[in-house]
Amino acid sequence: MIKRNNTAVVALFVRIPVPGRVKTRLAVNLGIEHACRLYRAMVTDILRAIRTCGLPMYLFHDGSDIDNLPKAWQDAACEVIEQQGDGLGERMAAAFQHCFAENNSGVILVGSDIPGLHSQIFLKAAQALQTFDAVLAPVVDGGYCLMALKPESYHEALFRNIPWSTDKVLQATLAALKRHRLDTCVLKTLQDIDTIADLRDFHRRPLLDAGATCTIIAELKHLLLI
Repeated sequence: MIKRNNTAVVALFVRIPVPGRVKTRLAVNLGIEHACRLYRAMVTDILRAIRTCGLPMYLFHDGSDIDNLPKAWQDAACEVIEQQGDGLGERMAAAFQHCFAENNSGVILVGSDIPGLHSQIFLKAAQALQTFDAVLAPVVDGGYCLMALKPESYHEALFRNIPWSTDKVLQATLAALKRHRLDTCVLKTLQDIDTIADLRDFHRRPLLDAGATCTIIAELKHLLLI
């Protein structure tokens, strides 16, 4: 019998931080260099949260320019892997498959532009997997920033026919989970930062756990027009 690791692992999706390739919608207002600095800060905060919660982390990067993948990001991971697949759904499915192939008992897949992903959320997701089949953390724009699954609750179909990059992502995913009769725990809704409006909202309600992000936003306050 193959023995599974007892703890869940985190699968973190990142883009390699090259100016002009990350946070392009924010770059319209901030400029490509500042948008890239902000993205790096958000990843720094998430890496700190993952380190604090103590869960092993797999880093899945987009492969756009591997020489520019920060060493600190690589050093924080137990494994660094290029994302595989043509679209987001395929890449997410491949990441779950990769982690489950290494006998992990649960996988918590997260994006990298959510400063509110603090350590307690990762721990809550890991704990919820002990009694639920799946865990989701919604974001305010109708998507989600965290999905956690166990090997027996993974289905590739959960990532098919999802209208990615729309406000119907969460709704469609919950429907897919229901079709597969998976009991799902839905965590609190978080704020992602994709637009200047998102950034202004975050500035009005900063999170103490997102220190690096808050520092950069304070430096860019003059560009927020508030």
